[in-house]
Amino acid sequence: MVREKESGPRVVVNQLSRVRATSLDQWLVVWQIKNLGRETLKILSARLPHSRFRCDEKEFQAAVTLPPKESVRLELPVKCEKTPGAIVENAFLILRLLWSGEPWRVLARLRVSVNKEGEPETTTELVTTQRVGFSEPIKGKS
Repeated sequence: MVREKESGPRVVVNQLSRVRATSLDQWLVVWQIKNLGRETLKILSARLPHSRFRCDEKEFQAAVTLPPKESVRLELPVKCEKTPGAIVENAFLILRLLWSGEPWRVLARLRVSVNKEGEPETTTELVTTQRVGFSEPIKGKS
């Protein structure tokens, strides 16, 4: 039986929990990342760049290894809009990883709702992947 080669990593991203950290707008958010593919992923870093749902890039000292069909939990310190009823559209969780020996990015687009207690709840709307450097020109061509 010939297996078709996958064209990129495939993952599912979900928020599992959140716990208030040191200030009203700081949270420790736990994410579940599941590898749907047939190859092991190595997660190098994670970040949330949106100004209203933010975590600077966190590089992992040792890459987080994620075997096929398995999941892992990542805890990130997040600064979030604290107004109950607030909605943050187009927030992203961006993972930098190695897949099949090459650098990739996973972009999980999130919708963040702040509940009546002021706690952030996310819904993953879309997960896409892109090979790092995919849009760079080929050397010798203009």
